[in-house]
Amino acid sequence: MKKFEIDARKLDCPKPLLRTKKALAEEDFNLLTVLVDNVPARENVCRFLKHSGFTPQWSEQDGDFLITVQREDSADSDAAAGKPEKSAAEVTSPSPQAEAPGGKTVLIASNRIGLGEKELGKLLLKGYLYTLTQLDEMPGTLIFMNSGVKTCLDDSDSLEDLRLLESRGVEILVCGTCLEFIGVRERLGVGRVSNMYEITSSLHGPAGVISFT
Repeated sequence: MKKFEIDARKLDCPKPLLRTKKALAEEDFNLLTVLVDNVPARENVCRFLKHSGFTPQWSEQDGDFLITVQREDSADSDAAAGKPEKSAAEVTSPSPQAEAPGGKTVLIASNRIGLGEKELGKLLLKGYLYTLTQLDEMPGTLIFMNSGVKTCLDDSDSLEDLRLLESRGVEILVCGTCLEFIGVRERLGVGRVSNMYEITSSLHGPAGVISFT
């Protein structure tokens, strides 16, 4: 059995995921192991592997996380079934953007709109998110980064509006690194913890981007 190991400890987001992606595309293995040292990296890598058609397993080892996936010899199995051999591009996952709903992507990188009066900026952001719920054409994705992640916490004034948007198909991505840095990950009230790879893919997708900082 061919084994390929990745030690992704002490690597910033999204490097653990990107190293895993590179291994799927370029390495010949039956067993892939990825070692990470934090929960966001574990979740990001596992989610990516699931999108790539694998069934990842993980275990905790002395505070780190060991993720493992197995891949059959695709060339042999396909040949036996009379199927053409898959290219490296075909065994990697599609861009997360391909799975997102239609509409523009909105980047919210602060808990307020504008650089002037703080309370006014917070009021403007609250009003903007409420107004989105009243539009016929809503955005496809809302991305929250930096202090913007506070808008998605369990005590946010916009929590119900964001939950309503999510229920109507708007994808809400919340930066996991930002949540960890601020220390509020356990208080996330709406949306899905995301990573820099997925966020970057969404921002550079075809739908167009609106940015509030």
